[in-house]
Amino acid sequence: MEEKEIIQNEGVKNYWLVYCIVALIAFGVLLIFMQFFEGNIRFQAFFDPFYGSLLSIAIIIFPLFFCWWLAGCQLVVTNKRVYGKAAFGKRVDLPLDSISAVGTGILKSISVNTASSAIKFSLIKNRDEIHAEISKLLLERQEKEKNVATTVKQEIPQSSADEIKKYKELLDAGIITQEEFDAKKKQLLDL
Repeated sequence: MEEKEIIQNEGVKNYWLVYCIVALIAFGVLLIFMQFFEGNIRFQAFFDPFYGSLLSIAIIIFPLFFCWWLAGCQLVVTNKRVYGKAAFGKRVDLPLDSISAVGTGILKSISVNTASSAIKFSLIKNRDEIHAEISKLLLERQEKEKNVATTVKQEIPQSSADEIKKYKELLDAGIITQEEFDAKKKQLLDL
């Protein structure tokens, strides 16, 4: 069967919004830090203009780093595998047979779990649709495996010797009589 793309992520386009939110959070943490430690001699250096400018630069750089970390996430789901780029541009290629679970998280993220790890893709605009597709593929795989196991189980015929052995055990246990055992034995051996 040929590989067919089912769904692809739609990245969040408003990175500036994410950047602003993270910058505001960092700035808020800095203000709380400054209020809490304002009178403490050990932290006076942080209120020096030099260190204050370093903290301001950190408040600008941290959100940029955070957005860069998440912005490169790409995710493609096919009928055979899930592949793309996770945080920091880490390339991922997972066959459907190796995927054990799929989940969702904060920042519009989706987590694809295998036996050995969990790979997280963040800022996925159509996260819920991708989650539903991967879940559907996993359920189809489980049903297929279940049907194959049932078919194989039904196709294995028991030999006459196995049947006779089973009836001999029933005879030895006193569940059937000698006459019933002899009749079943004749039937199985076509005598």
